[in-house]
Amino acid sequence: MSESILDVFQGREYPYTYSAEHEPIAKIDPGQTVRIHCVDCFENLLVEEDQKFSDVCEYPYLNPQAGPIFVNGAEDGDTLLVHIEDIEITRDWAVTGLVPKFGLLTPTAVTEMLTDAIPDIVRKLPIRDNQVWFGDLSTELAPFMGTIGTAPKLEAINALTPAHYGGNMDCPETCAGNTVHLPVLNEGALFFCGDGHATQGHGEIGGVACEVPVNLVCHFELIKGEAIGWPRITNKDYMMVVGSARPLEDATRIACTGLVDWVASEYDMNSTDALLWITQILELRVGNVCDPNYSVVAAVERRLLEAR
Repeated sequence: MSESILDVFQGREYPYTYSAEHEPIAKIDPGQTVRIHCVDCFENLLVEEDQKFSDVCEYPYLNPQAGPIFVNGAEDGDTLLVHIEDIEITRDWAVTGLVPKFGLLTPTAVTEMLTDAIPDIVRKLPIRDNQVWFGDLSTELAPFMGTIGTAPKLEAINALTPAHYGGNMDCPETCAGNTVHLPVLNEGALFFCGDGHATQGHGEIGGVACEVPVNLVCHFELIKGEAIGWPRITNKDYMMVVGSARPLEDATRIACTGLVDWVASEYDMNSTDALLWITQILELRVGNVCDPNYSVVAAVERRLLEAR
């Protein structure tokens, strides 16, 4: 890993899709530490509580991405490791609120209902003393990247949608100290990131987290010739697989299937034994239940996979 940090700025319009058609903003060698400057999911346009989301946002123009970044040497069929070193929040407040027709508990653009949509509300939440404040209530900062992934093949998919390439998974596990494993589907991998969150509850049920602009400090590593089907997340304690789909049942199946297969391979078990044991030790976490696809994280502790 390089000791110097290369700052990467967008320098042009932010893309709102994951696509191989976007021109790279930078070319990076594996091992080079980069600081990628990201705006928030509203392109930093919401700055006052008397604004409305509808004043500045037009669906699906949400989640502007930094990228793509071309990783030298990456080829279709490789795996890209994104070692997250730090996520630097770059202002002293977060924006949250409610977006009409977006979220779990409202009619949406995907699922209309006879009831009215939730109101259009913007709230600014101060950040101080390592806490996010909601009036006199607070919770600790736990920054992560809501959106992180690589370009899919042939398609241009809006940046609100998580899928096999990563994207808008909204998983708090994409945080500093963890490594995100992403499939490489195009030359150069074509890495995107954005949608920084100061903190978020599991599921993001209201549709909007504590949204902040951030700098993602990370470095890349390539595993040559080893393809993965879905994103993985690792640290010294856990192995995790993220599945994204609708309904939530299918996202869960994707994540659990990927984890069973991975554990069986990593720990020299047959798939039956892996399934039997993972059934006893599995942790299921919901990333989001508000996006075009829902995301589920299937996780196991490594210590429970080590022979004693």
